[in-house]
Amino acid sequence: MADSENSRTLPAVACGKIKSSTGRRGNIPYTIDRRNLLSVASRLLNSRIEDPDGPRTEPGPTPVREMWPRWYARHQQRVRATRLREKLEKQLLEEAGGLPVAMLRNVGNDGTVEVHSFADINRMASQLDAEHLSQARAELRWRRKRWKEADRRLGYSAAVALERELVEQAGISGRVMWITRPSSLTEVTAKLHCLIVMHDPSLKFEDAPWPELRTMLKDLIRVAEKHRQKPCNGPAYPGKAAGVRGILNLAMQYQDAANKLGQGSSKPNEAPRRLLALHAMELYLNAFLLAKGVDPATIRGFRHDLGERARLASEAGLVLRKRTMAHLATLSESTEYHVISHVPELMSTLSQVNRMMATVDELSRKVRKALRASS
Repeated sequence: MADSENSRTLPAVACGKIKSSTGRRGNIPYTIDRRNLLSVASRLLNSRIEDPDGPRTEPGPTPVREMWPRWYARHQQRVRATRLREKLEKQLLEEAGGLPVAMLRNVGNDGTVEVHSFADINRMASQLDAEHLSQARAELRWRRKRWKEADRRLGYSAAVALERELVEQAGISGRVMWITRPSSLTEVTAKLHCLIVMHDPSLKFEDAPWPELRTMLKDLIRVAEKHRQKPCNGPAYPGKAAGVRGILNLAMQYQDAANKLGQGSSKPNEAPRRLLALHAMELYLNAFLLAKGVDPATIRGFRHDLGERARLASEAGLVLRKRTMAHLATLSESTEYHVISHVPELMSTLSQVNRMMATVDELSRKVRKALRASS
């Protein structure tokens, strides 16, 4: 956001090796294993793909560097949808008292039989007397009614439908990317990352070729990072001279613009307002961290990770509500920036705009207060 193409605000080292206070070279940790392989790969790809060398002018199919952000946004939304569905499923089972099934007792040699439909009951009608048959139908009818009522309150069926839709969309995006010819090392890394995420997300497969593919992804990450850190004599990053006051003023401008977009219309366009709010959040946190002496290269290494910025700001003395800290972490986990930028049709799955503006307002108040107190 603050380091996007149209907003150059933070100082940065133009080239050469960077060692931050977290013991990392840039964004890449010294140790890459199963616990962090996929997250490290996604951070690397975000940093390399979000700022391409320039707009694509050549004709031809969509390149992998444009496909990967859209696929990854859909994948992250699918992960969130799965977590929501699992949570609602647990609540639904508790409220409904179990699945909408009936138990038939003393059925032939099978003893107790579980039935899921009236058709199942009818198939066993010859083995039941009239009283048991009536009780079974009444029990199934009652359980179905409880299930539907709880489902309607919780929205479980809608969550299941959304999850299935996102699974299908992510699958299609991934398969198209696999058959697209790459044109760079970064695009090869993106394709391999997508393949592993879709087929071995837990990194548990031990049969060939999965261990070898994981090693290849790790090698590609190291090679890409090595190339990025090569020294050069080119011009420094355009935002090198930016200071705390300039960043803070820019954050206020983004916040004002977001507020204006929400006025004068019963149905304002949410996409630009969301982007402006996200930019403002990032800039307020950047200003605070820079004022506290955090290395600009470290701040830039966070990319669009609001949760990590907020965690570091909290350690440096910024006091935010627990709800706000959780929201900032959620914004990063759900990759809202990617969804808004690349998959706007999924915006309905994101956090509410009012919640975003409340977070911006709190950051504005508390960051400015903290900076006034320290000046």
